[in-house]
Amino acid sequence: MSYRIALTLCLAALLLQVQATQHTGTSAIEIALIDRMIDDIGWAYYANISVGNPSKVQAVLIDSGSNELLFTATNATTYKTRNGCAGGTFNVTKSSTFNVVTRGGLSIGFEDSSKKKGDYFTDEVQIRIAYEVSNPTSMNTGIMGLGYANNEGSNKSEPYATFLDALVQSGAIKSRLYSIHLNQINSSSSIIFSGIDIAKFQGPMTTLDCLLDGRKTATEHKLKLDKITVNPYDENSEELLLSSGQVPHAVFLDSGNARWFVPEPVYRKILVLAGGRRVRPCSEVVHSAFDTTHFQLTFSGDGLVSNTATLDLHLADLFAPKVAGNSGVAADHNGNPLCTLMVEPSGPGEISAIGDAVMRAGYWVFDLDNGQISVAQANIEASSSDIVKVLKGVDGLSRAVQRHFVGDQVSASGDYLLAIGPSPSFTSSLERRFDGAAATVKISKVSAPWPLIGGLVLFTVLFTMLASRCLGRRRRQESLLLV
Repeated sequence: MSYRIALTLCLAALLLQVQATQHTGTSAIEIALIDRMIDDIGWAYYANISVGNPSKVQAVLIDSGSNELLFTATNATTYKTRNGCAGGTFNVTKSSTFNVVTRGGLSIGFEDSSKKKGDYFTDEVQIRIAYEVSNPTSMNTGIMGLGYANNEGSNKSEPYATFLDALVQSGAIKSRLYSIHLNQINSSSSIIFSGIDIAKFQGPMTTLDCLLDGRKTATEHKLKLDKITVNPYDENSEELLLSSGQVPHAVFLDSGNARWFVPEPVYRKILVLAGGRRVRPCSEVVHSAFDTTHFQLTFSGDGLVSNTATLDLHLADLFAPKVAGNSGVAADHNGNPLCTLMVEPSGPGEISAIGDAVMRAGYWVFDLDNGQISVAQANIEASSSDIVKVLKGVDGLSRAVQRHFVGDQVSASGDYLLAIGPSPSFTSSLERRFDGAAATVKISKVSAPWPLIGGLVLFTVLFTMLASRCLGRRRRQESLLLV
């Protein structure tokens, strides 16, 4: 069965909204991520989550481009097919803490014209720390949406609290801030709530204001892409894109998207630099001009502030192993692994999305309290961690960057080794290794004081039962239907 057919057959999912009880004590919380291939979409980054009581472990895609915490229901049609829903499913009938709150309370539309409808309900969720989980084989996994609550679901009056909101409301962290280090493919990566890892980036970290909507409010992770400059290995530099002041080129930072979407003229030029072929042997990508041709992206934020941030990456960084269905990496007739260019043309009038193909080159900090995004060049040679807690306030990040160590450091390479929880329910399994021990977050209806490292933080959660595909594209359409 093809990937696209499998998507259309997945007819039920679960959406998690979060409400929090109160707790004492705060820290930075690090969750290790694992990157895995998902059919013809590319590579994606996952964290472990348990849902229900007794808990069921499954994987969720880390997605800065959406707002919901989404799980797949066991009655999803794709789950009953040969491939199933790779990230695991949730059977509400087997959870003793499941409770319906509002029937028919939600309807969401996605860019691929799919819709998700369902009921709100409460249940328990627990976040785990895992470097290696099992290998997902399709897009049919859950999503951890880390965007603004303003865009959540079909609720037009008062937004529901997101998972990030709940961490703050409970006292687990002080502010709605998280940092993402995706790293290179097949390397360790992580997300840190209310903290940064100063060992994982190099050079200056520049903070930019997110682009505002018509109400002068930051509601999405958008910046201006002022310029794309390419330096070919044997030619002079060239500007592939130069944004004018009157018509800025807006881009959307989307960690749940594997590709980089650019205007058609820019795509054609990048394709020429890639030799006119999207797919080629990976050995040609690593050992050729692809590794000596590099790009520089220049970003700016909202308003007239003149500060800009730059990000450098090689043409080779824009390639990733080509996925061959459920069989792993595709190969040519000689058995050589194939790589594919992770750049796509965006449609007329569409906002370009910057996905993992570009985000891997940077260290990103998303500050929803202050409506800002900060970026620095990733340190791909990093072999250790130095995690610093970011305090609440407009200067919290700048103060953290200036430090080299604080007492709130919660995780360092080799400091802890903690094995927790069952294996995630992907369709195939790999040996998993739990590490870091920054914190385990359990979401429940019962409040409790903040525990020691490796303990639990308790929340109340609000789910939604949805009727639609396991996953479509993650970014919703602007118009959402309420049924």
